[in-house]
This record gives sequence, C-alpha cells and structure tokens, in this order.
Amino acid sequence: MVMKVFFALLVLIFSFQSWTKADDIRDFEIEGMSIGDSLLDYFSEKKIIENKLNYNYGKKGFYASGFYKERFYETYDSVEIHLKDNDKNYIIYSLDGLIFYDEDIKKCHKKQNEIKIELLKTFENSKMIDSGIQELNADKSGNSTLKTYYWRLNAGNLVGLECYNWSDKIVEESSWKDNLRISLVNKEFNDWLP
Repeated sequence: MVMKVFFALLVLIFSFQSWTKADDIRDFEIEGMSIGDSLLDYFSEKKIIENKLNYNYGKKGFYASGFYKERFYETYDSVEIHLKDNDKNYIIYSLDGLIFYDEDIKKCHKKQNEIKIELLKTFENSKMIDSGIQELNADKSGNSTLKTYYWRLNAGNLVGLECYNWSDKIVEESSWKDNLRISLVNKEFNDWLP
C-alpha cells in the first residue's frame, strides 16, 4: 500500500522532499482525508447532510459539504468536500482546505507565494498555470478578487492554490472571510464544473 502524503504539512512546514515528482492526487491528504476516500470514515451521514453548502452550480451531479473547526483538524480552519449526488458511499471527489485571513489579504498572498514555491518543486513535471487576479462573480460590485495558481496533473486531476479577497460589503452580508484555499480536485468533478 502506498503511504499517503500528508498535505497538511504543506502549510505547516513546507517540506516536500517525499513528494518530489508526485502526480497521483490520491496520495495527498487534507486533515487526513484523500480523494477517493469515503467521507463516512470521518463524519456521520447525518452530519454530512446537515453541513451541505448552498452552492448553486446550475445543474445536478455534485454537491458540497463544509466542516468548520473540527476537533481533529491540525492545519485548516475549514474543509469543503464535493460528493456525487445520490452516492450512498459518500466518495470524496474534491477536497479543499481553507485558512481564514480576516481582512489581511497581504498575509494570504505571502503564504500563497511560499506554498507556490514548494508546489513548483513538487509538481516539476506539471505546468503551473497563473490565472492572475480576477473579479469574483459572487460580488456584483467587482470589489472581490481571487488570485489563483493551479497544476493539472498527468491523470487530469488538479491541484489549486487560491487567495479569496472578499469586499467589506460581502463580508458583512454573508460572513464570508478572506481565505487561502488549497484544493485537490478529481478529474471527473473538474470536468463537470460549469
């Protein structure tokens, strides 16, 4: 059995010698969870359903559940997981670890840059795509932005590294927070996304 790499260490110690040339997304973990695991190994079915997030993708197929400040978390403030509709095994297709930066996007960008440098070494056989800074559609004022880097791995899976900078109005209205997000995304889910 392949020893799983602890993705949480990315944020804590930035040491990736054991990840060199990695490209199987199932080898990475966020708070002990990996793509392809059953979420039932970590949460009850009741809790998964109670923590469904209200994301409107405009089509059916997948949904997200989010878990904030769980007692077993060592690195992240929140974890969001995408699951397939009607899957009674609750297989994980996408896994995001979030660290909140209350009104301190410069700190988020600094941490993002540190992580980016390590991911460039880790995924040296995959091209990094810099999407730059874009406006977030959820904020019609255009005052919320997203800075994104991602790596498309050999099997079509994706690793994303993002900083969300929400406007004061959005923070006040929705209680969303600026955050650093590290995403592990299965190809099937990524291809489904609008």
